[in-house]
Amino acid sequence: MTSDAVVAISQIVGTVLIGITLVYLAVQVRQNTTALKSSAFLAISGSMVSTMEVWATHPDVAPLLLRAEGGLDGLSPDDRVRFGFLMMMAFRRAESIIVQRHLGLIGPSLTEGFERSALSVLHSKGARQWWGASKVAFSGLFSTWIDEKLASNLPQPIHAGLGLGNPKEKI
Repeated sequence: MTSDAVVAISQIVGTVLIGITLVYLAVQVRQNTTALKSSAFLAISGSMVSTMEVWATHPDVAPLLLRAEGGLDGLSPDDRVRFGFLMMMAFRRAESIIVQRHLGLIGPSLTEGFERSALSVLHSKGARQWWGASKVAFSGLFSTWIDEKLASNLPQPIHAGLGLGNPKEKI
């Protein structure tokens, strides 16, 4: 075998190995992307669940949310502070959903329920008043998204005490 033949065979083997390596890397990138998207969904879901857990397990929160449905003017200064921080916590978590969707880490089909839930809160007069005063604390991307949704139609209220009304009144 001549040295030219050895070089030619080496080049062919090298080309095949590079092709195999590229296919392997493509598979690994795809699997990593799927894992990242799954992690993003789990993080979003976990943060939203922890928000609902706070609202469901602290006995002073539900009455506060019900009082705030009529607007912030009827709240004591302490209640306004507490309500503001509850809204900040909830909307900061909603902002993370919109940012992750914007970055392509999760698709709209997986976030639409979370988004609907967050937007439905704005049926509460107190939540709308809070948003008007507090939106400057959020990213422009999120503020614009919320304001566009407010200008169009909000989803139907989902949560009692946050635009759906007092559950006792429905009975």
